[in-house]
This record gives sequence, structure tokens and C-alpha cells, in this order.
Amino acid sequence: MDPNPTQLVLPISTDPDATWEHWVSRSETQLLEHALVGSPALTPPGVLIWGEEGLGKSHLLQAVCAQLGRGASYIPLGVVMDAMPSAMLEGIESSSAVLIDDVHLSITKPEWQEGLFHCFNRCVAAGTPLVVSSKTAISGLSDLLPDLTSRLALLTGFRLPSWEMDAFESLLIRLAKHRGLILTEEVARYLNRRLRHTPVDALVAIEKIELSSLIEQRTPTIPFLKTLGL
Repeated sequence: MDPNPTQLVLPISTDPDATWEHWVSRSETQLLEHALVGSPALTPPGVLIWGEEGLGKSHLLQAVCAQLGRGASYIPLGVVMDAMPSAMLEGIESSSAVLIDDVHLSITKPEWQEGLFHCFNRCVAAGTPLVVSSKTAISGLSDLLPDLTSRLALLTGFRLPSWEMDAFESLLIRLAKHRGLILTEEVARYLNRRLRHTPVDALVAIEKIELSSLIEQRTPTIPFLKTLGL
């Protein structure tokens, strides 16, 4: 995040693994990927990504942020909502893009809903694209201020699909390879059957395997994974 001088600087960090390099493209996500990184990409007013928890919404927002560099502003509402919205949103329209994570969390914070409404208007006026994530479609956000809901409805909406088995195995193999581990198809299939199909669960499992492999100097075989409770 590249805050405006009038903004409050909070310890907002992004996951170093949340990049396009670690995103597994699927036929079901190609339209969304094109909207985020295609040509032209991020056409104002922007994009709304929705779907169940753990499917990779935050990963996508952080991947866009990493691609755009320090000119982009990433606002994870789950981290910043104890701050005044003006402290985080004032002047943010000067960014190359504004990325608002978990907009549904603002349902309990009317002051944040109002702040996001005005932020949206300033971004539209400045031609700054927004990328917003939500756990539901706009129709499921009926408890938000009507003015904010109407603005969010202007964004191009994409539903993030669940991970199918083949794609999830590819994600496991890719995450392992990034850490210098080799997962055979047999091992990846074993994990595929035992883990929830979310990027978070995949990352936690691979990090556990990486740490134990280093300590015990063992390759990730199925018998070894069983000793780890996987």
C-alpha cells in the first residue's frame, strides 16, 4: 500500500505467495483473469469478485496489487475497520487502483459504508479502477446503505468458483515446487482427498510439509505425510 500523507499508516501487509505466479488459472476463471490483467485491464469503474470464504479472493486482490506495485492501495477491511474510514480512504483515489477486500464486513460499520460510498465516487471521478471482494453477490448485500449498494452494482461482477480436484492438485504441486519440494501425482492426489479445497488449506499443508521435511530430511511421501497428521 502506498498511503497518501494524510492517511493513517497501519501495519497492512500482503502475502508474498499471493501473486499471479502462484495462481492456478482455470477455464472458469479466465474471464475474471482477463478483466484483471488483460488488455485493457481494470477498466473503470472496476470489478467485484464474490464467492465463499477461502476460494482465493484475497489472493487475487493481492496479486493485482503486487503487479501494479506501490502505486496501488490495498485495503483489507478485516484489518482496518477499527480506524476511522477517513484516515484510510482520504486521497486514495490518486492511486493507480484501489483494492477493497471483504466489503461485506462493512455491514456492521455504517461509518465505513459512508466512507466507501464517497471513496467510490471520488475514484469514479478520477478514473481510478476499483477491485472489490465480497462473500456474496450484490443481491446478498441488502443490509448495506442503498447508495453504496448502487455504486457496487456498477462494478463488473464475477463469481469465484470452487476448486475442482485437478486444479487443486496443480495448486498443491505449484506451491510445493516454489519451496523446493517435489510432490508426485500420487502424493498430490492423497492430499487432494484429505484437504478442504481452498488455497489457504493448501498453503498450510505445504508449509507444514516443508518444515518437517527440513527437520527430518525426508521427502514428502504418503507414509511421511501420515506421520504429520495429513
